[in-house]
Amino acid sequence: MGEPTVSVSQRNNSLMNAPDLLRNSHVSLEIAQYEILDTPPESAFDDLARRAAEALGTTMAAISFFEHAPPASDDVAPHIKREWFKARTGLTFAALVREHCFFLPAFTATPQRPTVFVIPDALADKRFREHPLVATSPYICFYAACGIFSPTGQLLGVLSVFDTVSREVVAHELEALKNLAALAQARLEARREARGERRSSQIIAANDASSSLHVVQLKQEFSQLEQLLEDEIAIRKAAEAKLSYEQAFSDAAMQSLPRAFFMFERDGTMVRWNAQFATNTGHTAEDLATMRALDFITEDDREMVGDAIRRIFETGEEIAIEAHMRRKDGATFPYSMYGRAADLNGQRYCIGAGRYISEQKRAEREMTRAKERLDLALVGSGLAIWDWDLVNNQVFFSDNWRALLGAREVEGSRIVYPMEEVATFSHPDDHERFQAAVNAAASGSAEDFQCEYRVPGESQEWVWLHSKGKVTNRDASGHPVRMTGTTANITKRKSAEERVEFLATRDPLTGLPNRMLVNDRLEQGVANAARKRAGLAFMFIDLDRFKTINDSLGHDVGDELLKRVAARLSACVRVSDTVARLGGDEFAVILENLPGAEGRDVHEGAQHVAEKMIAALASPIMINTHHLTTSCSIGIGIYPTDGPDPKTLMKHADVAMYDAKAKGRNNYQFFSHEMNARAQERLSIENFLRLALRRDELLLYYQPRVSFLTGHVTGVEALLRWQHPRRGLITPDKFIGVAEDSGLIVPIGEWVIDNAFKQIAEWRERSGRDLRLAVNLSAGQMFDGDRLMRAITSAAQAAALDPTVV
Repeated sequence: MGEPTVSVSQRNNSLMNAPDLLRNSHVSLEIAQYEILDTPPESAFDDLARRAAEALGTTMAAISFFEHAPPASDDVAPHIKREWFKARTGLTFAALVREHCFFLPAFTATPQRPTVFVIPDALADKRFREHPLVATSPYICFYAACGIFSPTGQLLGVLSVFDTVSREVVAHELEALKNLAALAQARLEARREARGERRSSQIIAANDASSSLHVVQLKQEFSQLEQLLEDEIAIRKAAEAKLSYEQAFSDAAMQSLPRAFFMFERDGTMVRWNAQFATNTGHTAEDLATMRALDFITEDDREMVGDAIRRIFETGEEIAIEAHMRRKDGATFPYSMYGRAADLNGQRYCIGAGRYISEQKRAEREMTRAKERLDLALVGSGLAIWDWDLVNNQVFFSDNWRALLGAREVEGSRIVYPMEEVATFSHPDDHERFQAAVNAAASGSAEDFQCEYRVPGESQEWVWLHSKGKVTNRDASGHPVRMTGTTANITKRKSAEERVEFLATRDPLTGLPNRMLVNDRLEQGVANAARKRAGLAFMFIDLDRFKTINDSLGHDVGDELLKRVAARLSACVRVSDTVARLGGDEFAVILENLPGAEGRDVHEGAQHVAEKMIAALASPIMINTHHLTTSCSIGIGIYPTDGPDPKTLMKHADVAMYDAKAKGRNNYQFFSHEMNARAQERLSIENFLRLALRRDELLLYYQPRVSFLTGHVTGVEALLRWQHPRRGLITPDKFIGVAEDSGLIVPIGEWVIDNAFKQIAEWRERSGRDLRLAVNLSAGQMFDGDRLMRAITSAAQAAALDPTVV
C-alpha cells in the first residue's frame, strides 16, 4: 500500500521527539489569539467536519486544536497538553490527552513539515495497535488528517477522519481533505479578524483623549529640528573643503593603480580614466573624452558587453567578464574587466578595472586541452581520480567525482577535503572497514589501499564505491607522504548481487524470508537457544479458507490479502523474531529468547503471540471494494521439548497445525506426543491405502433395498470395506477421511463405480430383474465433475448398462 504523504514506518517511541514546530512558545501565543479553545459548537466548523466524513466515505470526522501547558521551570518552551475537539461527527470523546493524539507522530525530527498524515491499517502499525481507541471501542483501524496552520506556518489543529476498517486512500480524497482543511483555516482567520475589529473601535475612542497632548509634543520637536538644520549647514561647509582635498587624493590614487581604471555614464560617455587605460587602448585623452564604452569592444563581443552594462545600471549588479578589445591601431586582444554601479550626486555611473589576459588565455588553453584528454579517459573508464596528501592530510578529487555519485556538476563545488571529513562520508556499517584500510595505508603497513564502501548520493541514497590506490611518494625515512588512486561506482554490481541474494532468500510477494532463509535462521536460533539456555518456539501458520477467496475474487485480491496478512503478522512480533512465508497461504514464525528455557513461561510467550495474531486477523481488511475476513490455524513447537533439532521441531509444529485445523480452525495448538501418534497412524493408513488398490484389498458389501408394498428387493447400496492383511476388516470411518485428505478418494471412488456396475449387471442378467444401484460419492470427487462423468460413462459402457437407470 502506498503512503501518500508521510511514511508511517518511522518510529515514535516518545512524542517528545516532535520538533520545534510543536514546542515553540509562539505556538501557545498564536492559539490564544484565536480564543477558540473550550468555546461552544459553531455551525461553520460542524459543517466542515460533516463534509470531510462524506468526502472520504466514513461516519467519523473531527476538527481539533492543540492546547499547550505552561513550560516547566527548566524549560522555556510549552508542551502539548491535550487535543480539544471543536467539531465532531460520529465521535463521543471531546478531547484526547497528548499521549493519545494520532497526528503528533507525523512531526518527527525531519526538515520537511508534513501536511497530511495517513494510517492505512492501525493494527499493522506497532505505534498504534495498543492505542485505546484502536484496541477498544470505537476500534479505529484507519486514520487520515490534514494540518490547520496559522499564516506564519505554525500548527494550530487538524481536520481528521476515522474508520473502523483498514483502507487505501486515493489522490482525489487527499485533495478534498486538504481543501476542507484550508477552508477551516480561512474560517478561523475570519473569526479572529471579526473579534479584532471590535477591539479597534475601543482603541480609537481612547486615542481622541490624547490628541491635544500630541500637538504640544509636535511643537517641541519642530524647535529641535530647526537647531539640527543649522548644525547640518555648518558640517556641510566643512565637508566641502575636505572633499576638494579628497578629490585630489583620489586622482593620484587612480593614476597609481596597476590596472586600467575607467568610469562612464549610463549612455556610455567616458567620464574618468587613468593613464594605464589610455595606454592599453592606444587613445589620447582628447580621443577618450569623445568616445563611449562600447567603442573599445570588438563587434563579436559588443552585444555581450552591452548586456552586462545594462544590468549594472538597471540592477546594480557587480559583473566580471572577459571580452576582446580593439586598440586604436586595429589590434585586438583578450581583456578581463570588472564593473559595478556607483551612485554619485543622484546619478549612477559604472566604474571598473581591466587587464590584459593574453598569456593567461594561452596557459588556460593548454590546461584545457590536457584536462579534456584526461576527462575523456576517465569518462571512458568510468573512474574518478583522488590524490591523498598524507602530510597535510587532505584529499584531492577530480572534477568527475560528483558525476560518479550521480550528481550534476556544480560550479565552485569543493574538490579538496580534509581526510577526517572524507572518513565521515562512508555508511555507518562500512565506517570501521573504511577506517581500517585508511589506517593501514597511512601507517605504511599496507602498500596498497583498497576498499568497498557506501557514500550518500545526490538524493541521499547510498552509492557503492570501490577505491584503490598505491603509495606514490615517501619521505627520507620511508614513510608514505602521498597516495594516488581511482574510484569506481559499483552500485549496479552491488544491486545485482543484493537482488540475487534477495530472490534466493526472500518471498517476492511479501518481502518476508522464504523457506530457505527460515531454515537457516531456525538452525541459528536452535544453536543460540542451546548455548544460552533460552526459550525458542516455532510456529506453523495456515490461513483458513484462503483458497475460496483466491478462486472467487481472483489472484490480484489474493496476493494483496497475503501482503496485508504478512504486515499484520509482522506487527505482532518483536524485531528480533522472524516471520516468513513458506509458500501459498502458509507462514512460519520463529520466536527467540523467550524466558524460561524449560518452564511454563516459554509456552505463555508463544501463546500470547498466537492470540495476538488470531485477534489481528479477525479485523476486516478492505481490498478494492471487498471487506474480507480471514482466520488462521497455528501449530506451535517448543525447543527442546518438542524437538532437539530444527527438522524435528518443524515437523512437530506442522503436526500441531493440522490438529488445529481438525479442531475447527481459527485456533492454535501446542504439539503433544499423542498428537504425533495420531499423525503417524494417519500416515501409516495413507501409505497402506495406496497399496490397497494395487493389492486388490478393497471390498464391496451390498445392502439391499426392499419394497414395503411387494416385499421384493428393488435395489442395493454399495458399501466400501478394506480387508487389511494384518489388521483385518477396516470400516470406512477409519480410512475415508485419510483418503479424502490425501486425494486417494478419487481413484478409490472410480474403483467402487467400476466394480459396482459390473456386479449389478451380473445380477440383472442372472435374475432377470431390474435392480437399481446406489453408490456413495465424496465431495472430493465432485470437484472434478468432468472426470466423474467420464468414470461413470466408462463403467456403464463396460458393464453394458444405461447410467440413467442404474
